[in-house]
Amino acid sequence: MPVEHADWAALGERIGTLAWPGFPIVLAVLVAVLALTGRRLEGPLRQHAGRAEPRPRDLVIGLVLGFGAIVVLAMLFARLAAGLGDGRPMGEMDDALSRAIGLHTPMAVRQAFGWFTHLGDPLPMVVYCTAAALLLWRHGHRSFAVGWVLANGGNAALNLSLKNVFERVRPVHDTALAQAPGFSFPSGHTSSAVVMWGMLAYLALRLAPPRWQVPVLVLAVAMALSIAASRVFLQVHYLTDILAGLCSGSAWLAVCIASLEAARHRRRLKAHRANQAATG
Repeated sequence: MPVEHADWAALGERIGTLAWPGFPIVLAVLVAVLALTGRRLEGPLRQHAGRAEPRPRDLVIGLVLGFGAIVVLAMLFARLAAGLGDGRPMGEMDDALSRAIGLHTPMAVRQAFGWFTHLGDPLPMVVYCTAAALLLWRHGHRSFAVGWVLANGGNAALNLSLKNVFERVRPVHDTALAQAPGFSFPSGHTSSAVVMWGMLAYLALRLAPPRWQVPVLVLAVAMALSIAASRVFLQVHYLTDILAGLCSGSAWLAVCIASLEAARHRRRLKAHRANQAATG
């Protein structure tokens, strides 16, 4: 094995060895940072809740930031995709990390992840999405209901297309606790969790009382990352599959939110002009 490949393999083994003690610490720190940051934003969130629509300047800034995020995420996804293939350094890291997780993660922890990962399975996701869409529609938020369905359904189609493009075989280990059909790259559970929980956080920021907005955001991040991590701990995905799923899901989420915000702004602007014409 070339020296560079050995270095990557050693890195993967090190990460895999520390994955279980490290993951809850990283997740706890991230949740704490989000919670503390959210407390500082409670005032602005209350003021924002009083406005039905973003100001044009805020909308433009949001769209520009969203476009920039999409570009960065697409570049990261392309970098991960370029590292696929037998004998490449990133592939050596993936293999070593996956093996180390099987050897060094307690069985009870992996079994717990085996239960948790089912929250992101296709059938439960369809149930969640259908229930949320019906609830939004019933309460008169029809554009949000349509956007919710398109976001989740579109991500499913996008992920399937990407899997068929790259056709990466899943990890195969004697220590694996689960088996999954289909190709490996990118992780469908990960991208679906990012889009569904990300959309839920967006809807909370738009529709929920301010006191619920930060808790929902924290919960969304924790759930998306935990479902993503479960796929690695179960050895049904490589780490790069998860990272690619985070990139593709986040990029699609940015597209959906930007589209919803732009559509809402155009609709409100059109209604405002119609009212001015009627009263003028």
